[in-house]
Amino acid sequence: MSSTLRFSRKWFRLLLLSKESMPKRTVRSEFGEVSVRETGILFARVFSGYEIDLKRAKEYHSLVSYLSSSQPHVTIIDISSIKSITAEARLYLQNISTEWGKTLAVALITNSAVAKVVGNMFLSFNKPNYPVKVFSDSLDAHSWAKNEYLRLTTSKAS
Repeated sequence: MSSTLRFSRKWFRLLLLSKESMPKRTVRSEFGEVSVRETGILFARVFSGYEIDLKRAKEYHSLVSYLSSSQPHVTIIDISSIKSITAEARLYLQNISTEWGKTLAVALITNSAVAKVVGNMFLSFNKPNYPVKVFSDSLDAHSWAKNEYLRLTTSKAS
């Protein structure tokens, strides 16, 4: 049995196979999707050709907050297909992640020159208080994200 939960008027649709037995796994929006890979690891992907503006940045944060259940996590973001991100959206994402305090680290994946510029611009203009690393290989990004999650959650628990 599937059900649909709307986060905002038309952008978000959450599909759950079973409310009782299935944890939240994937949420989609007009411009991308976010999914749980494993405990503490989220994977986000921007669909081809979208610019991330302030409105979309806020929607993205809502997706991450919902899927993570507001628990500490590392996010892997595939920005290979992104068109661009506005300065306002970059600043919002950096500030909200810092204030929220649940983002432990971010791995950016890109195989395109445009997305690499976007990733490096994010890092040069916005200095987050958590580790951010750009990768061209998704397996390397996942391995780094998992290690960061374990390192950071173990050190906080000690």
